[in-house]
Amino acid sequence: MSKEKKEEVVMEKSKKLWLIIWGIALVIIVAVLCILLCKKKPMVAEPICVDAVKEYLDNADKKWQDGQQVQKWDQIVVDYIGRLDDGTVFDTSVEVVAKACDKYNSARNYDEWLAFEVGAGQMIAGFDRWVEWMKIWQTKTVEIAAADAYGEWDENLVYEVDKADLQNPWQYEEWQTLYTPYGQAVKVTKVTKDKVYLDTNHELAWKKLIFDITIKEIK
Repeated sequence: MSKEKKEEVVMEKSKKLWLIIWGIALVIIVAVLCILLCKKKPMVAEPICVDAVKEYLDNADKKWQDGQQVQKWDQIVVDYIGRLDDGTVFDTSVEVVAKACDKYNSARNYDEWLAFEVGAGQMIAGFDRWVEWMKIWQTKTVEIAAADAYGEWDENLVYEVDKADLQNPWQYEEWQTLYTPYGQAVKVTKVTKDKVYLDTNHELAWKKLIFDITIKEIK
């Protein structure tokens, strides 16, 4: 092979090598841009929801100072808004807030509010404690740590289930939320060839909760 021919072969191989290098570099650049630009943004409350909560709190009755105080074992009725740190409302008995925050349930009677016996364990521990000594018509915003709400996340409540033991195992998808006959939410966290992993922790486990509570009635 002549010298000129050898040089042509070397140049051709060099061109192919550079094309491969540039192709790999392009793939890496696209992947990095996708991570930066397509990264899931943290959930935040919609402005209409934030405004509805603010309006509710601004219009809270200010005449509670001379009212009757809640004591342990009282039967009481309350209105409440349950929120997370980012402002997301996860539950509420206030109809206008429920509609603004996409939490409205047509089967719920929002005129009945929420009734329970203080200290009887019908509510999460933090909620039970905070309502004590509140006065009739008083509205209070309180923060409840996970330990006094739905507890910390427990890895022992994540169960590994054989697909052979499940009906229609192909229907299970990662991050799918299922519900038991009792209404408990169960999250599918992982699906492999032979296994399905089910997280039975409460959906609000390990989270700090914020409640806006209004005492409507003390029976």
